[in-house]
Amino acid sequence: MWTFRGKYLGAAKNFLLERKKKRFKLFSILFSIAIVIIFTIMAITLSDVIFCCVGAIVCILFCNIVLFIDYKRELKCDIQILNDGFYIDNGDGQVSFAFYKVAQLDYAENFIVVNKMYVLQKELLVEGDWEELKILLKKVQDSLDTEEPMYQIEEPESLFYTATVKRKRIYQKFVTGVSTVVPVSQYQYFVLFDLEGNGEIEYEVGQEVFENIKEEQEGVLVVVNNNFFSFGESV
Repeated sequence: MWTFRGKYLGAAKNFLLERKKKRFKLFSILFSIAIVIIFTIMAITLSDVIFCCVGAIVCILFCNIVLFIDYKRELKCDIQILNDGFYIDNGDGQVSFAFYKVAQLDYAENFIVVNKMYVLQKELLVEGDWEELKILLKKVQDSLDTEEPMYQIEEPESLFYTATVKRKRIYQKFVTGVSTVVPVSQYQYFVLFDLEGNGEIEYEVGQEVFENIKEEQEGVLVVVNNNFFSFGESV
């Protein structure tokens, strides 16, 4: 499993900003043309040119303000790569697709672009090994033009335990090199499980999982390749 999380920076951020800039310009032109056509038809129908001109100008300004706000929105990602594909939340919504849906992979010095849209930045990798990921994606890329494109790596080992949550804790770490003024804090979330006869073990989990799990809660802990996968009432 690989997880990328945080705000884009450097060359990766510039790449995404350039793409957003092109999208902003295109949508701005298309919306403006559509509004002009609509209000021109209204002006002919209603015979009120002044009202329609003012309405068109207001609508064009409003649409462009909305587009500009979206354009200036902070670039951040939450991307997971599991044994079957990609799970992405980039602020525009949640997207998931299997490896066989990968159409193109482009490599830069410290980031990889998937399907010309989704950026995997090395500095934002919070789980997994960057070099191992590049090896995996190279296998995916080599299979794109074959009759059997890669869509799944070897089935990971899954273990199931009846467990009880013993303790939850949050660790705050400071990352240097991100800010020129002060180090930036990041939070890590950990849960300690009692495996009922198999000892205790602590795993790092995501924030949402951390908030939903309660101390003394009993359930089934699923571990994949020695990493936390899920915890709940049933498998």
